[in-house]
Order: sequence, then C-alpha cells, then structure tokens
Amino acid sequence: MKKLVINAANIEKRVAVLEDDVLIDVEIIRPSNKIQVGDIFYGFIQKIDRKMDAAFVDLGNQNKGFIHLKDIPASYEKTQGAKIPVQIVREGSATKLPLLSAVLEFSGDLLIYLHGKEYISISKRIQDKEPLKIIMESLLEENEAIIIRSSAETATKEQLELALNQAREKYQTLVKEAETRKKPGLLLSAASGVFLSTKQFIQRYMPIEIITDDFEFAKIVEANFTDKEVSLKKSADLFADLGIKQQMDRLSRPVVHLSNGSSLFIEKTEAMWVVDVNSSRFKGTSAKEKTIEAVNIKAVPEIFRQIRLRNMSGMILVDFIGGMSEEGQGELREAIEKESREEYITTQVAALSQSGLLQLTRRKKQQSFLEVTTIPCPVCYGTGHVASKDTLAFQLERELSGIMMGDPSSIQVITTEDVLDAFLDLNTFNNAPIDWEVADERVPFYQIARVEN
Repeated sequence: MKKLVINAANIEKRVAVLEDDVLIDVEIIRPSNKIQVGDIFYGFIQKIDRKMDAAFVDLGNQNKGFIHLKDIPASYEKTQGAKIPVQIVREGSATKLPLLSAVLEFSGDLLIYLHGKEYISISKRIQDKEPLKIIMESLLEENEAIIIRSSAETATKEQLELALNQAREKYQTLVKEAETRKKPGLLLSAASGVFLSTKQFIQRYMPIEIITDDFEFAKIVEANFTDKEVSLKKSADLFADLGIKQQMDRLSRPVVHLSNGSSLFIEKTEAMWVVDVNSSRFKGTSAKEKTIEAVNIKAVPEIFRQIRLRNMSGMILVDFIGGMSEEGQGELREAIEKESREEYITTQVAALSQSGLLQLTRRKKQQSFLEVTTIPCPVCYGTGHVASKDTLAFQLERELSGIMMGDPSSIQVITTEDVLDAFLDLNTFNNAPIDWEVADERVPFYQIARVEN
C-alpha cells in the first residue's frame, strides 16, 4: 500500500507519494499567473519563419509562443495574421518561448482526446490492446486521435463512448468561444490545483492510503472518491513530520547515495541532464564483470526515480560503468526498458552503447524541480565553483600594487581568514599601511573597503 500525502493547509500546496516511506513522486502547486502546460489560447500568427518551418504566435497580454508549422492542422491557415486556437505543450524559459500546438488535447479519466490528428495510442501497461483498438476505431471521426489510459483496461464501450463525447463537447464549446473573440487571449486555463493533482495520483498509484492536514480538503476528496477514506493529521509541517521534506531537500543535491554503497552524480546543463553511475563504496564479488553488472542494474530503479522526482526532461545521458559482459548488457537493457514502460510521461530509450552510455529522451511539460524551487547561485552564477583562496590572494596583490602607486596613508581590507593567510604567505606588502578586518564567511572573498591618501 502506497501513501498519498497532501499538504493542503497552506498557500503553497504539495502532493507526494510514498512507498515504504520512500518518496517516489511529488508535485508542488503554487499560485501563479504564468503560462502553464495545457493552457489553451486564441492566438494570432505574427510571423512565419520558412527556414525554421515555424511561426511566432501572439497570445495576448504581451505573451508570445513558438509553433512548428507541422503542428497546425490542415484545416487552419498557415499565414501571417491567421487566428488559431493553440495549446501550451512546453513551458517557456529565460531563453525560450513557450512551445505551442494547434492539435488541442483534452484529458479525461479514461482517455486523452486530440483534435487535428488521426491515430489511436494505448497505454503500455495494458496487455491486451486489440479489443480497445477495435472499439475506438468504430467511434472516432475524421481529424480525431485518442490516447487510451491504463485505467480504461476494463472499461465498456458505453463508458468509452461517454468519455469521448464529453471530450468532443469541450472541444466544440471552446471553438465556439474562439469564434466570438476579436483579440488574442486565454480560452481555457489548465491550472491543475491540488485536487486535480490528487486525482491524478490516486488513479496512477491505486491502491493508496490518503493523508492530509486540511479538514475541508479531506471532505472534498471523500465526496469525490467514495471508496477512499482520508486520514486527517493536524501538523505545522506535515511533510517534515513524515520525513518527506528531508527527502525533497536532497533533490537539489548532485550526489545520490544508494543502499549498496554505490552512488549517482546528477548534473543539469543548458542542453541536457547527465547522470554518472559510480561504484563508490560498493563491495561485490571478486569477479570484476559481476561487480560492474550488480552496480549498474541496482542503479536503474533509482535513476528513474530521480528522473521522475526531479522532473528531468529532454535529453538525458546516463554513464553506466563500462566493462560488462554481453549477458550483463542484455540484463541492463531489460531493466531499463522495464522501468521506462512504467513511466507516465513518455520516456524513450534511444540508445545504449557497449561502453555503457545510455541516451534517453523524456517529454518536457513543466519546469524541473530545480527550476521551480531554486535560482542560480548569485555568488558562483550557477557554475558550482567560486574563486579559491589562492586565486583571490594573487588578485588582491595585483590590486594593491596599483593602489600603492598613489602612496596611500591607510588601506582597509575586509577578507576571510583563509584568503588573509594565503596573502600573508606571499610575503609581500609587509610594510604597507593595511588595516585588516576578518569576515566570518564560508565563501572566500576580499573587499578593499577604504583607501586614504
């Protein structure tokens, strides 16, 4: 039995899933006016770039988006000034506009309905796909596509038809509203809210025990899920009390320690995520190949757990320890493919080399955990490195050389003890009129605070 823990008593809402008290999924919901994945806008095409085969779209209120022309159905014009409903499929960033699609998507409990394409996709978790495919082929019309969720495995034709018609109605209502608009702007907000996130987690991880810290929210959940009992736990910080906060805090750190003594090193770059597998303190058999295989295969579930928790997306490179046998390589590939099939966000295994380099691609929808909860360090500017005490000591020497040319009567320098020690070891400016002040700071630094002539 898994636990679903909902911190709904504060302005920021948090939803987490635990399995044997280990965090396996988490979502943070904050009030925001930012464009979010799933939002549908009435957009005006501002400019078409034929070289990129794409267009820039005005979304209203000084918001803009980017769309590939292939993602605009043939029923819409692809010219400057054309008016089309578009949906956010990837949030924007400091350097990129939000990515749009004119193939609108509407999610339900049993299926996801898309208008503007024609295909049927069925969840990888459903073993016998053919009966569901036959049903949907009889129900779908032109320009309609469907993604069948795992929860629809036992659904009847009547239930699927009802879900399809409800999604069609949402689409038709939205199109009618768009026709009345004269300016670009938001048509439908996809702001998830804590209840929708709770609903998705319940469907994803059934059966599940539910715990919350908010009485009113507990009543809402029990009213909508009559087969679920909600435990109410009054707490100043529910996540801290249940050990979730400590696990979330570790999601910002690059090193992940595994129970067998091995470890992962996780780093985000501008272009991709990189995961390095290390044997660290692992002690295995005397056979080197078997030791390597044991470390690599043990790391696979934790790698996918970290991908899910940190919400990694785009290109993900995993550097496993090389030197495996062909049999070990096959077992590693099977473990990777098994874990990828369990992911609810599309995750493709692109390649696994003989040297152990794995290439994954994961669909991006929302910002990563790092982007939501942190900002680049203003001291190291996000590099993870600061100037060493020796570098600062040599830099201070050069700066003082210039100042001493003016024959000052007094110089005040504020610095950390390690930088001061390194500077004094240079054995220079011993007779200079310098008044030192030692700062109690962890990061090495110096500052020339005052110069008097």
